[in-house]
Amino acid sequence: MNTVHVWLAYVAYPVTTAAYLERALRGCCRTTTIGPPLPPELIERWQLQNMKLPLTEQDIPTGPNPDMGAVLAATPSADHPDLYLWVESVGGHYPLRLAALTCPKVCYLIDSHLNLSSHLEWAKEFDMVFIAQREYLEDFRRLGIRAHWLPLACCPEVHRRSEPTGEYPIGFVGSVQPGSRREGLLSSLSATIPVHYERCFWDDMAQVFSRSKIVFNEAVRNDLNMRVFEVMSTGSLLLSDLARNSGQDELFRDGEDYALYRDAIIADVATFYLDNDELREQIAARGQQLVLNAHTYGHRVEDLLAVALGGKPDTFSARELRQRSLVNVPPLDRGNSAHICIGTSGRSFVIPVLDMSPASEYNIVTLLEDLQDIEGEVIVVFNGQEIAEHLKSHPRITRYAVMKQNIGVARAWNLGLEMAVTPVVFILNADLHLERQAVDQLERALTTLPAAACVGPQGSFVEYPLSRDYIYFDKGSFNTPMEVDAVSGFFFAIRLQHFNDKIIRFENGFTPCYFEEWDLGLQIKRAGLKSYIVPVTDYDHHWSGTIRALREISYYEQSRTAGEILLKNRKFFFNKWRAITDRDNNPELLESLFFAYISDTALGLATEGHIEAARQWLDDASRHFRDEAKLSPLRRFVDVLARKAGGGRDEQPT
Repeated sequence: MNTVHVWLAYVAYPVTTAAYLERALRGCCRTTTIGPPLPPELIERWQLQNMKLPLTEQDIPTGPNPDMGAVLAATPSADHPDLYLWVESVGGHYPLRLAALTCPKVCYLIDSHLNLSSHLEWAKEFDMVFIAQREYLEDFRRLGIRAHWLPLACCPEVHRRSEPTGEYPIGFVGSVQPGSRREGLLSSLSATIPVHYERCFWDDMAQVFSRSKIVFNEAVRNDLNMRVFEVMSTGSLLLSDLARNSGQDELFRDGEDYALYRDAIIADVATFYLDNDELREQIAARGQQLVLNAHTYGHRVEDLLAVALGGKPDTFSARELRQRSLVNVPPLDRGNSAHICIGTSGRSFVIPVLDMSPASEYNIVTLLEDLQDIEGEVIVVFNGQEIAEHLKSHPRITRYAVMKQNIGVARAWNLGLEMAVTPVVFILNADLHLERQAVDQLERALTTLPAAACVGPQGSFVEYPLSRDYIYFDKGSFNTPMEVDAVSGFFFAIRLQHFNDKIIRFENGFTPCYFEEWDLGLQIKRAGLKSYIVPVTDYDHHWSGTIRALREISYYEQSRTAGEILLKNRKFFFNKWRAITDRDNNPELLESLFFAYISDTALGLATEGHIEAARQWLDDASRHFRDEAKLSPLRRFVDVLARKAGGGRDEQPT
């Protein structure tokens, strides 16, 4: 879809639904906004004084009722849209002569529960209609209008977890009209429980949600509103009534994904969940996973474009969305005590220790000093009795195991994970220097990035057939989270649940070392999960501190050089994964994500007009990725865009 040009029509103000859709569209399409500015008098009338975001003009500024024939005539043909998407924002924005547009024309109607009659009339101007409130779908279809249900959603980059202090027992963000049902419900709550209320937007709103143990929601005329998805995205418990016929009861379940109230017992429901911290946090975390899996604006844009331009007959049903949201999300009650987290902390650190890391300035002693100021249980697997005698009584160590011989990295990791009882587990090399911020950032990434199973600060795209990295990302070499083939094994975080459910497990066959990270990355990919590197820099590590200091590595009853171990484990790696791909009939499993990374970056630069930057990117990529048969179509596409733009812009993107 990178080549698609979308005209997105709405009234320009930063806290409307269309602003989230714009953000998602710009991530996958060439997007041009078109429409009038927000009338200043509405800021006071709608209590928007706390927007704290600038009012900007659209890419194509217009009045409230632009003549689309005239707009099109004034626009170079190369900039004409492939899709025109009008999104409900501010009343009175109704473009004229939409028929002058030769591309598909679609609209997204959000408040049909309030504006049904005008929506039914306005919808006749479009080739197809998407509506946020499912209850009214048949009203449109009875008029012969091609209508599809597209519920509202969340934006993970905005509605994210931050400062989860539990400062507010109950929080609420929204408008409250005197004498309304909403005011009565909030009064019922505040009679027994402190309720924090603000009228705020975007980051400020997400802060209130994150600081609240429970966030209140009320449906207006059974609307499945934005707040449902936004609250769940921040990882706080949603307390909501049921919006009947909206799809809410099919998408989410009371007591599993959120908390449902009836007006008469709303305070009782809230008190129950405030008194049961572990249950409340478990439900809230599950709700967060569900919305991040299937209910972001990225998901909605993908579905809309597939229907509007891709020939998909209909958007996802509530049942299909439920199934998609549950991918890799275990049920709450699995009846297996091994899965229950009984630790007093939310995280553990598993550290295999062989020696005092003689080739590094850091060692197990300095790492334990670093961990003095970082919360979490410390589990040490001593791969030798001598070092255990010196350190096993260290006050920072929560639990330990002592091996008579070196059992290798993978076995030590598995043993440490068997002793762990916290939701998040960090794997650390003993020769690592670590700061609190790095741990917090990785843990946040693990719990918020879509389908994340493993996150770390360094990793690579792997050229599996030649057993080497296409490209390795070292500390400070990237500035945004990135899905990769493998995360480096000296410092990373995983969910204990994936280990307990046997979705992932470190391969003992790689004893004593090498290939563990690539093997783990393929296990994660095979399970439909993802590995990410995150731009964390508050740590220090020097490669192969132990291996460089040893002529041979002793393990069990034998000793081998690092080179001999590398050859042995390379053969085992290939044999294992070739057998798996044959058995699964999935040869694509061993294809790197590198080409997708190259392609997405090149197309993104080119469609934004940075033609020379896209060409330079492909030239740079070709030094690592030598399959010119795959790169050539990308080069041709960039050339086509350059000709279409009359040569393109030569400047580098900012």
